[in-house]
Amino acid sequence: MTQSQPELSPYDTGARCEPKLWQPDSKAVVEVMRSGQADDIGNVDFTDDEDSTVVTVHVSRSDDGRYTVHLMPMCSDDRIRVELHLEKDLAIIESSTSRPV
Repeated sequence: MTQSQPELSPYDTGARCEPKLWQPDSKAVVEVMRSGQADDIGNVDFTDDEDSTVVTVHVSRSDDGRYTVHLMPMCSDDRIRVELHLEKDLAIIESSTSRPV
């Protein structure tokens, strides 16, 4: 009888970066709010297979009701590409083709 190998997830293989919440539960969120660091609420680090943070992400809502995805790269700019998956299209944003605002 042969032992079956466990199926590896995309996190295990390094195909996807693993999400790690800055505040894992509501108690931690309250502590951050009390400390005056409320801007940190909702941040998620995505780590590579060496547990190094690749990018920190959060989503906010503006006064006009639009959502903004904030990406803070923790690696060199040329290693980040953003793909925006729309219903019928795909928009790709790379640092070399984008313009700073």
